[in-house]
Amino acid sequence: MSALTSSHLLSIFGFNENDIFVGGAEGTLLHYDGNQWSPMETGGRWTFKDIWGSAPDNVYAVVTDGVILHYDGKTWTPEDTEKLPPMTGIFGLGPDEIYACSRLGKILRYDGSSWKYTQTGTDTDITRLWGSKEGGMIAVGYDGLVLKQDGERWVRMTFNSNAEFYGICGFGPDQIYIVGSDGAIFKFNGVEMTEMPSQTMEFFLDVWGPSSEMVFAIGDEGMILYLDGDQWTRIESNTKEYLTGIWGTSDENIYIVGDNGLILRWNGEDWKAVEG
Repeated sequence: MSALTSSHLLSIFGFNENDIFVGGAEGTLLHYDGNQWSPMETGGRWTFKDIWGSAPDNVYAVVTDGVILHYDGKTWTPEDTEKLPPMTGIFGLGPDEIYACSRLGKILRYDGSSWKYTQTGTDTDITRLWGSKEGGMIAVGYDGLVLKQDGERWVRMTFNSNAEFYGICGFGPDQIYIVGSDGAIFKFNGVEMTEMPSQTMEFFLDVWGPSSEMVFAIGDEGMILYLDGDQWTRIESNTKEYLTGIWGTSDENIYIVGDNGLILRWNGEDWKAVEG
Protein backbone atom coordinates (compact mmCIF):
# COMPACT_ATOMS: atom_id res chain seq x y z
CA MET A 1 0.00 0.00 0.00
CA SER A 2 1.34 3.44 -0.90
CA ALA A 3 0.78 6.71 0.90
CA LEU A 4 -1.18 7.89 -2.14
CA THR A 5 -4.12 5.48 -2.00
CA SER A 6 -5.07 1.98 -0.87
CA SER A 7 -7.30 1.41 -3.90
CA HIS A 8 -6.36 -1.09 -6.59
CA LEU A 9 -4.87 0.79 -9.56
CA LEU A 10 -5.75 -0.46 -13.03
CA SER A 11 -4.69 2.02 -15.70
CA ILE A 12 -2.04 4.58 -16.55
CA PHE A 13 -1.54 7.06 -19.40
CA GLY A 14 0.44 10.25 -19.82
CA PHE A 15 1.80 12.84 -22.22
CA ASN A 16 5.21 13.50 -20.70
CA GLU A 17 7.08 13.04 -17.42
CA ASN A 18 5.12 15.96 -15.89
CA ASP A 19 1.61 14.98 -16.95
CA ILE A 20 0.50 11.45 -15.99
CA PHE A 21 -2.92 10.02 -15.15
CA VAL A 22 -3.47 6.87 -13.06
CA GLY A 23 -6.92 5.32 -12.62
CA GLY A 24 -8.23 2.68 -10.28
CA ALA A 25 -11.15 1.40 -8.25
CA GLU A 26 -13.55 3.32 -5.99
CA GLY A 27 -13.35 6.53 -8.01
CA THR A 28 -9.57 6.74 -7.69
CA LEU A 29 -7.89 8.96 -10.27
CA LEU A 30 -4.46 10.41 -9.62
CA HIS A 31 -2.52 13.03 -11.58
CA TYR A 32 1.23 13.62 -11.50
CA ASP A 33 2.50 17.09 -12.42
CA GLY A 34 6.20 16.38 -12.15
CA ASN A 35 6.37 17.25 -8.46
CA GLN A 36 3.53 15.45 -6.73
CA TRP A 37 0.65 13.01 -7.18
CA SER A 38 -2.77 14.53 -6.51
CA PRO A 39 -6.27 13.00 -6.44
CA MET A 40 -8.72 14.25 -9.10
CA GLU A 41 -12.44 14.71 -8.59
CA THR A 42 -14.39 12.73 -11.17
CA GLY A 43 -17.95 12.86 -9.84
CA GLY A 44 -18.45 9.17 -9.16
CA ARG A 45 -17.21 5.96 -7.59
CA TRP A 46 -16.02 4.78 -10.99
CA THR A 47 -13.59 1.94 -11.62
CA PHE A 48 -11.18 3.30 -14.24
CA LYS A 49 -10.20 0.52 -16.65
CA ASP A 50 -8.29 2.48 -19.28
CA ILE A 51 -7.23 6.03 -20.19
CA TRP A 52 -6.19 7.69 -23.46
CA GLY A 53 -5.89 11.26 -24.68
CA SER A 54 -4.81 13.27 -27.68
CA ALA A 55 -3.77 16.31 -25.59
CA PRO A 56 -3.64 17.33 -21.92
CA ASP A 57 -7.00 19.05 -22.30
CA ASN A 58 -8.59 16.18 -24.25
CA VAL A 59 -8.38 12.98 -22.18
CA TYR A 60 -10.84 10.08 -22.11
CA ALA A 61 -11.33 7.32 -19.55
CA VAL A 62 -13.57 4.25 -19.66
CA VAL A 63 -15.15 2.80 -16.52
CA THR A 64 -16.98 -0.36 -15.57
CA ASP A 65 -20.24 1.54 -15.00
CA GLY A 66 -20.75 1.68 -18.77
CA VAL A 67 -19.58 5.28 -19.04
CA ILE A 68 -16.96 7.16 -21.05
CA LEU A 69 -15.57 10.19 -19.21
CA HIS A 70 -13.91 13.21 -20.81
CA TYR A 71 -11.42 15.63 -19.27
CA ASP A 72 -11.13 19.12 -20.80
CA GLY A 73 -8.14 20.16 -18.73
CA LYS A 74 -10.28 21.26 -15.81
CA THR A 75 -13.25 18.92 -15.27
CA TRP A 76 -14.16 15.27 -15.81
CA THR A 77 -17.66 14.80 -17.28
CA PRO A 78 -19.53 11.77 -18.68
CA GLU A 79 -19.86 11.66 -22.46
CA ASP A 80 -23.34 11.81 -23.99
CA THR A 81 -23.91 8.19 -24.96
CA GLU A 82 -26.65 5.64 -24.61
CA LYS A 83 -26.32 3.11 -21.80
CA LEU A 84 -23.17 1.08 -22.48
CA PRO A 85 -21.93 -2.28 -21.22
CA PRO A 86 -19.04 -2.22 -18.71
CA MET A 87 -16.25 -0.48 -20.60
CA THR A 88 -12.77 -2.02 -20.70
CA GLY A 89 -10.43 -0.24 -23.11
CA ILE A 90 -9.85 2.94 -25.11
CA PHE A 91 -7.32 3.98 -27.76
CA GLY A 92 -7.22 6.69 -30.39
CA LEU A 93 -5.40 7.64 -33.57
CA GLY A 94 -6.31 11.30 -33.17
CA PRO A 95 -8.93 13.58 -31.57
CA ASP A 96 -11.49 12.64 -34.21
CA GLU A 97 -10.77 8.90 -34.36
CA ILE A 98 -11.06 7.23 -30.96
CA TYR A 99 -12.20 3.68 -30.20
CA ALA A 100 -13.63 2.33 -26.96
CA CYS A 101 -14.36 -1.34 -26.24
CA SER A 102 -16.42 -3.22 -23.70
CA ARG A 103 -17.79 -6.50 -22.58
CA LEU A 104 -20.32 -8.26 -24.84
CA GLY A 105 -18.21 -7.60 -27.94
CA LYS A 106 -18.95 -3.90 -28.35
CA ILE A 107 -16.62 -1.34 -29.94
CA LEU A 108 -17.58 2.32 -30.31
CA ARG A 109 -15.93 4.85 -32.58
CA TYR A 110 -15.77 8.58 -31.87
CA ASP A 111 -15.54 10.81 -34.96
CA GLY A 112 -15.05 14.09 -33.14
CA SER A 113 -18.72 14.69 -32.47
CA SER A 114 -20.43 11.47 -31.35
CA TRP A 115 -19.85 7.85 -30.30
CA LYS A 116 -21.29 5.15 -32.53
CA TYR A 117 -21.20 1.36 -32.44
CA THR A 118 -19.19 -0.49 -35.07
CA GLN A 119 -19.81 -3.99 -36.44
CA THR A 120 -17.71 -6.51 -34.53
CA GLY A 121 -19.59 -9.72 -35.34
CA THR A 122 -19.04 -11.06 -31.83
CA ASP A 123 -20.51 -10.91 -28.33
CA THR A 124 -17.25 -12.10 -26.72
CA ASP A 125 -15.84 -9.69 -24.14
CA ILE A 126 -13.28 -7.27 -25.63
CA THR A 127 -10.60 -5.98 -23.27
CA ARG A 128 -8.12 -3.72 -25.08
CA LEU A 129 -7.40 -1.83 -28.29
CA TRP A 130 -4.28 -0.65 -30.08
CA GLY A 131 -3.64 0.68 -33.56
CA SER A 132 -1.63 2.79 -35.95
CA LYS A 133 -2.49 5.09 -38.82
CA GLU A 134 -0.79 2.82 -41.35
CA GLY A 135 -2.09 -0.47 -40.01
CA GLY A 136 -5.49 0.33 -38.55
CA MET A 137 -6.89 -0.90 -35.25
CA ILE A 138 -6.70 -4.26 -33.47
CA ALA A 139 -8.93 -5.35 -30.59
CA VAL A 140 -8.30 -8.26 -28.23
CA GLY A 141 -10.47 -10.11 -25.75
CA TYR A 142 -11.52 -13.42 -24.25
CA ASP A 143 -11.48 -16.86 -25.92
CA GLY A 144 -8.43 -15.99 -28.02
CA LEU A 145 -10.27 -13.10 -29.65
CA VAL A 146 -8.25 -10.83 -31.93
CA LEU A 147 -10.20 -8.52 -34.25
CA LYS A 148 -8.60 -6.55 -37.08
CA GLN A 149 -10.28 -3.46 -38.42
CA ASP A 150 -11.47 -3.75 -42.01
CA GLY A 151 -13.13 -0.53 -43.08
CA GLU A 152 -16.35 -0.11 -41.12
CA ARG A 153 -16.27 -3.60 -39.63
CA TRP A 154 -13.98 -5.91 -37.67
CA VAL A 155 -12.72 -9.31 -38.85
CA ARG A 156 -11.62 -12.07 -36.48
CA MET A 157 -8.10 -13.36 -36.97
CA THR A 158 -7.81 -17.14 -36.87
CA PHE A 159 -4.96 -18.74 -34.93
CA ASN A 160 -4.62 -21.35 -32.22
CA SER A 161 -5.40 -19.82 -28.83
CA ASN A 162 -8.25 -19.67 -26.37
CA ALA A 163 -6.46 -17.34 -23.95
CA GLU A 164 -8.05 -14.36 -22.31
CA PHE A 165 -6.08 -11.42 -23.70
CA TYR A 166 -5.62 -8.41 -21.42
CA GLY A 167 -2.90 -6.33 -23.01
CA ILE A 168 -1.72 -5.16 -26.43
CA CYS A 169 1.08 -2.85 -27.53
CA GLY A 170 2.68 -2.22 -30.89
CA PHE A 171 5.53 -0.48 -32.64
CA GLY A 172 3.94 -0.30 -36.05
CA PRO A 173 1.63 -2.66 -37.94
CA ASP A 174 4.26 -5.41 -38.21
CA GLN A 175 5.42 -5.56 -34.57
CA ILE A 176 2.55 -6.03 -32.13
CA TYR A 177 2.58 -7.89 -28.81
CA ILE A 178 -0.50 -9.40 -27.15
CA VAL A 179 -0.51 -10.87 -23.64
CA GLY A 180 -3.02 -12.69 -21.46
CA SER A 181 -3.94 -15.67 -19.33
CA ASP A 182 -1.85 -18.76 -18.63
CA GLY A 183 1.40 -17.10 -19.68
CA ALA A 184 0.19 -16.28 -23.19
CA ILE A 185 2.37 -13.93 -25.24
CA PHE A 186 1.85 -13.58 -28.99
CA LYS A 187 3.68 -11.51 -31.57
CA PHE A 188 1.92 -10.31 -34.72
CA ASN A 189 4.19 -9.43 -37.65
CA GLY A 190 1.44 -7.97 -39.81
CA VAL A 191 0.70 -11.32 -41.47
CA GLU A 192 0.65 -14.07 -38.88
CA MET A 193 0.49 -14.59 -35.13
CA THR A 194 3.33 -16.44 -33.38
CA GLU A 195 3.26 -17.60 -29.77
CA MET A 196 6.35 -16.69 -27.75
CA PRO A 197 7.55 -18.88 -24.83
CA SER A 198 7.09 -17.13 -21.50
CA GLN A 199 8.11 -19.96 -19.12
CA THR A 200 5.10 -19.24 -16.88
CA MET A 201 1.40 -20.02 -16.55
CA GLU A 202 0.66 -16.85 -14.60
CA PHE A 203 -1.58 -14.18 -16.11
CA PHE A 204 -0.12 -11.21 -17.97
CA LEU A 205 -2.26 -8.09 -17.55
CA ASP A 206 -0.43 -5.53 -19.70
CA VAL A 207 2.47 -5.06 -22.11
CA TRP A 208 4.31 -1.87 -23.11
CA GLY A 209 7.67 -0.47 -24.02
CA PRO A 210 9.27 2.89 -24.84
CA SER A 211 10.68 1.34 -28.02
CA SER A 212 10.74 -1.93 -29.91
CA GLU A 213 14.10 -2.68 -28.27
CA MET A 214 12.70 -2.40 -24.74
CA VAL A 215 9.38 -4.14 -23.99
CA PHE A 216 7.95 -5.29 -20.67
CA ALA A 217 5.08 -7.69 -19.90
CA ILE A 218 3.56 -7.49 -16.41
CA GLY A 219 0.99 -9.39 -14.39
CA ASP A 220 0.26 -11.66 -11.44
CA GLU A 221 2.16 -11.47 -8.15
CA GLY A 222 4.69 -8.84 -9.17
CA MET A 223 5.62 -10.53 -12.44
CA ILE A 224 7.71 -8.46 -14.86
CA LEU A 225 9.22 -9.99 -17.99
CA TYR A 226 11.68 -8.16 -20.23
CA LEU A 227 12.01 -8.91 -23.93
CA ASP A 228 15.65 -9.57 -24.70
CA GLY A 229 15.87 -10.18 -28.43
CA ASP A 230 13.27 -12.88 -28.97
CA GLN A 231 13.41 -14.22 -25.39
CA TRP A 232 11.32 -13.10 -22.44
CA THR A 233 13.32 -12.95 -19.19
CA ARG A 234 11.89 -12.43 -15.73
CA ILE A 235 13.32 -9.49 -13.77
CA GLU A 236 12.96 -8.52 -10.12
CA SER A 237 10.05 -6.24 -9.25
CA ASN A 238 10.52 -6.26 -5.46
CA THR A 239 6.79 -6.84 -4.93
CA LYS A 240 4.18 -9.59 -4.94
CA GLU A 241 1.28 -7.24 -5.74
CA TYR A 242 -0.61 -7.83 -8.96
CA LEU A 243 0.66 -5.46 -11.66
CA THR A 244 -2.04 -4.15 -13.98
CA GLY A 245 -0.83 -1.23 -16.12
CA ILE A 246 2.44 0.09 -17.57
CA TRP A 247 3.40 3.31 -19.35
CA GLY A 248 6.41 5.59 -19.58
CA THR A 249 8.22 8.36 -21.40
CA SER A 250 11.66 6.82 -22.02
CA ASP A 251 13.87 3.85 -21.20
CA GLU A 252 14.79 5.61 -17.94
CA ASN A 253 11.29 6.67 -16.84
CA ILE A 254 8.62 3.96 -16.78
CA TYR A 255 5.74 3.48 -14.35
CA ILE A 256 3.82 0.34 -13.40
CA VAL A 257 0.61 0.45 -11.36
CA GLY A 258 -0.99 -2.35 -9.39
CA ASP A 259 -3.04 -3.53 -6.44
CA ASN A 260 -3.28 -1.70 -3.10
CA GLY A 261 -2.20 1.63 -4.54
CA LEU A 262 1.16 0.39 -5.78
CA ILE A 263 3.07 2.57 -8.23
CA LEU A 264 6.53 1.38 -9.32
CA ARG A 265 9.00 3.55 -11.22
CA TRP A 266 11.86 2.33 -13.41
CA ASN A 267 14.79 4.77 -13.39
CA GLY A 268 16.92 2.90 -15.91
CA GLU A 269 18.44 0.58 -13.32
CA ASP A 270 15.73 -0.91 -11.10
CA TRP A 271 12.08 -0.71 -10.01
CA LYS A 272 11.26 1.27 -6.87
CA ALA A 273 7.92 2.02 -5.24
CA VAL A 274 6.67 5.60 -5.45
CA GLU A 275 5.84 6.73 -1.92
CA GLY A 276 4.06 10.01 -2.51
